[in-house]
Amino acid sequence: MNLQFWTDLSLVYLTIMQFVVTIATAVLLYFVVRGIIIARRKITQGVQLARYYMGIVRVQTGKYADKAAEPLVLGHAEAARDAAIVRSLIPGRQAAASQSEQTKEKSA
Repeated sequence: MNLQFWTDLSLVYLTIMQFVVTIATAVLLYFVVRGIIIARRKITQGVQLARYYMGIVRVQTGKYADKAAEPLVLGHAEAARDAAIVRSLIPGRQAAASQSEQTKEKSA
């Protein structure tokens, strides 16, 4: 047995080892990709379900927020209207629009 024989034998041995590692890596990647596809399918279903429920929450939140804010907005509008009426009834006070017009005339 000369050196050429051992060189050929080691080359065959290393080739077989690399082939086994390549096959094992390919099988591992195949199952990883299958797992990712299954996980993506499950996650997509979950996201669609979450999107559906978030739509319901958004509609209900808007409805109840409007219902809760309506008395506050109406009260504020009533108070602002009453304050404007009282300001207009006080003698010696001018409307805000005429004050700003007089200020413009003075500066010109």
